[in-house]
Amino acid sequence: MIKAIFGVAIIGGGVGGLCLAQGLKQAGMNVAVYERDESPSARPQGFRIHIDPEGSKALHQCLPADLWNIFDLTGGDFAQGFTVLTEQLDELLSFRNEGGPPEPIARHRAISRIRLRQILLSGLGDSVKFGKRFVRYEETSHHRIVAHFEDGSTAEASILVGADGVNSPVRKQFLPHADPIHTTVAAIGGKIPLTDGVLALAPDRLLDGPVMVIPPDPCSLFMAFWKQPRESAEVLRRLQIEEELIDDPDYLTFGLGATADHLGLSGDLRATPGSELKKILRRSVAHWNPRLRKLAEMVDEKEMTCIPIRTSHAPEPWKPSHITLLGDAIHSMTPYRGIGANVALRDAALLCAKLTEAAKGQQPLLEAIGEYETSMRKYAFEAVASSLKAMHQTISQKKNPGFQLVKTAMRVVNRLPALKRRFAAA
Repeated sequence: MIKAIFGVAIIGGGVGGLCLAQGLKQAGMNVAVYERDESPSARPQGFRIHIDPEGSKALHQCLPADLWNIFDLTGGDFAQGFTVLTEQLDELLSFRNEGGPPEPIARHRAISRIRLRQILLSGLGDSVKFGKRFVRYEETSHHRIVAHFEDGSTAEASILVGADGVNSPVRKQFLPHADPIHTTVAAIGGKIPLTDGVLALAPDRLLDGPVMVIPPDPCSLFMAFWKQPRESAEVLRRLQIEEELIDDPDYLTFGLGATADHLGLSGDLRATPGSELKKILRRSVAHWNPRLRKLAEMVDEKEMTCIPIRTSHAPEPWKPSHITLLGDAIHSMTPYRGIGANVALRDAALLCAKLTEAAKGQQPLLEAIGEYETSMRKYAFEAVASSLKAMHQTISQKKNPGFQLVKTAMRVVNRLPALKRRFAAA
C-alpha cells in the first residue's frame, strides 16, 4: 500500500523517461513528463532498436499487462547472429546463438523506435506535457523542486528526474562537471528500403543478424536488416493513441564510422550536407566489393546524417538528493554495442522500484534514491567502458601487415568449432 504519494517530474519523454512514467503510474504515484517536442510525431525517431533481455525485463516490470502484450507481439525476434567481414566480403568471424526455446520475457527483440514510443505514450494521456523546454530548477525550503520552462511556466514536484538525453540541461545544472566528451569519431549513413534487389546485393550473413565490415583502413561499416513482424499492423490497431501511426517500412541500415579527420569532416558535423556525406561514403568504399559499392549508392543523400559520437566519464559519487538522472543524461555511450537504450530502460525499472519502496514507507526517500544511483553508476559505466572499447576495436586498425595477421587469427578462431568436430569424429 502506498503510504506517501510523491509527485515526480520527469524531464524528457524518450524511452527511459516514458518507461519510468508507466511504472510509476502503475504504482499509483503522481507523475508528469515534460517533453520539449511539440507532439509525438514532431521529429523522426531514428532507426529501429534492439531490446535485449535486460531491456525486455524492464519493460515487463513497468508496462501494464495490455501494453506489454502489444510490445511482445509488435517487437519481432532479433536475429542473434553477428558476423565480421572484410571489405571484400570474406568472413573473419561469426557468432550464432542457437540456444533453446525463446524466453517469454527476457529475450532479444527488435522494434521500431516510432512504435515503441507510441506504446510507451499509450495510456499516459495528459501526464505527458509537450512543448515544454526545460530551462532550470530551484529547490524550495520544503524539499520541493520547481522546474522552470522556456515558455515561462513552472512545475513543482517532490522529485525531479533528468531523462533529457546527452545534452541534458538538468545534468548541466545538477552535475556540471559530468558533461560527455567527444570521441573524435563520427558515424555517417542512412537507410536503404528493403527491396528484392537490396536483398540480392546484401551479404548472406545479414539473414543471421547484424554485420560489421572491417577494412584495412581505420573505419568500419555496420549493416542490419530491420523488418516488421507480420502481426504488427493488426496489433497496432489496438493502440489507443491520438496520433496516426507513422509509416515505417522495412529497410537496411548502412552506417560508416571513423574519426572525423579520416572522413575529412570538420566544424559542425551535424550540419554537413547530405550531398557531401554521400561523396565521403563513395570515397570510403571505392575499393570495396562491388556489392557494397552498389548498396552505398542506394543510400538517399537527402536522408543521410552525420552524428558526432560522444561518451560520458564516470563522475565521483554525489550526495543523494531530490534530483536524479537516468539514461543518456548521465551515462551517454557510443553506439558500438547497441545497448544504450537498454541501460536506460534498466535505469527506469530500478528507479521505479526504489521510489515505490520509499512511497510504501519501506525506506527513506533519499536512501532509496541513493541505492538507485549507486547501482546505476556501477552497471551503467561498465557499459560505457565496454561500448568505448568496442568502438576503438573496430576503427583503430591500420593499413599495415599487422592487420593481415589479425585477419588470419580471426579466421582461425572462427574455424575452431569445425576443427573440434573434425577431430572428435576421427
